[in-house]
Amino acid sequence: MKSYPLMNKISLVLLLAVTLAGCSKQEKTSSAIASVNGTAITSTQFDQALSRLSLTPQNLTPQAKDQVVQALVDQQLLVQAATAQKLDQDPAVQQLLQAAHDQVLSQAYLQHAGQAVAKPSEADISAYYNQHPELFSQRRIYNLQELAIAAPKDRIAELNSRIETSHDLGEFVNWLRSQNIPFRTGSEVKAAEQLPMNIVPRMQTMQNGQLLALPSANGITVLQIASIQSAPITLDKAHTLIERYLTAAKQRDVATADIKKLHDAAKIEYMGEFSGMGKTAQGKSENNTSGLPEIK
Repeated sequence: MKSYPLMNKISLVLLLAVTLAGCSKQEKTSSAIASVNGTAITSTQFDQALSRLSLTPQNLTPQAKDQVVQALVDQQLLVQAATAQKLDQDPAVQQLLQAAHDQVLSQAYLQHAGQAVAKPSEADISAYYNQHPELFSQRRIYNLQELAIAAPKDRIAELNSRIETSHDLGEFVNWLRSQNIPFRTGSEVKAAEQLPMNIVPRMQTMQNGQLLALPSANGITVLQIASIQSAPITLDKAHTLIERYLTAAKQRDVATADIKKLHDAAKIEYMGEFSGMGKTAQGKSENNTSGLPEIK
């Protein structure tokens, strides 16, 4: 493999990534790995860069490590050049820096709050496994045919009714053409955990050829099961995935509770076109997937 695609990826991610210098205690004790006009680049910055790139030192060749360091050097050169031109004083740049600062700080708060979450017990993990056979013991992989239909709201009920009475996708497509209703076709293969969680139990009872209609932003998406492959996984294999999922779910619950608590204690005023807004609860989308990492 040529080196420049990786270099391009590294440079792009690092140049666009947000870094708060000195935000970690480890930064104070990390060693310098380079110096750019007297400004040190540290081993901690190197480790953070790898994390943003989803890389680990063990998986990198010496050449790739050199490329990460070079990208950090390039970034520091650009920072120094921008500062020399006083771009950091430009109002638009200051707004972007403030937005980045606010985002990182809010994420740091939530991460700190999430650290107090206890690991799920073995009983919790086993219970989740047993409660969701469609994701584990009876897990399926679906070969799906898809129709993305653009339709006005006043025809949605008619479309749903037609789908229920259609014997196959071809018949339904012919009807769409006769009605001059635009649509796009496609196909995909998805495992149960990659599907919207609210339809997985229903998919579990469906057979080849059956149709399923889902609401979409522009109309309706129709899925037809072309084929089904049984792909169960054991509790031993699913254990780590479930543990991570349950931990993340608890962390989300803590974050939601914290945000509600902060809302309740704060004086919040909405102005201008948003003056009619009140305090709203944090909703949960029914279109989320299971949240489990991809099972391989």
